[in-house]
Amino acid sequence: MKRRSKPKRHAAGRDQKDGLPTAERAELQRQGAKAAARGEERDVNPMDEQLNRPSATGECPDLWQRRKDAWQQGHDVQSQADNQTNSHPSSREESDEH
Repeated sequence: MKRRSKPKRHAAGRDQKDGLPTAERAELQRQGAKAAARGEERDVNPMDEQLNRPSATGECPDLWQRRKDAWQQGHDVQSQADNQTNSHPSSREESDEH
């Protein structure tokens, strides 16, 4: 009897380009975006806190960097959206001239 090899499957929910779970990436991006919406600066990334660094957690520095980058991406996207909104006056403000 011939054994068939099972097709290799990638880990469920993992982003193929860097191995960070999709749900974790989305959550970190959401947290970064919320921080930006609250007006927090980009240097408040929680991954920079000592208790979240690889030396404290024992995780791989590359994985830590991917998490840090995901948070930063969420912050940057929200900050850019906020900047675009603030640079264009709404039609209501334009028509408020009496």
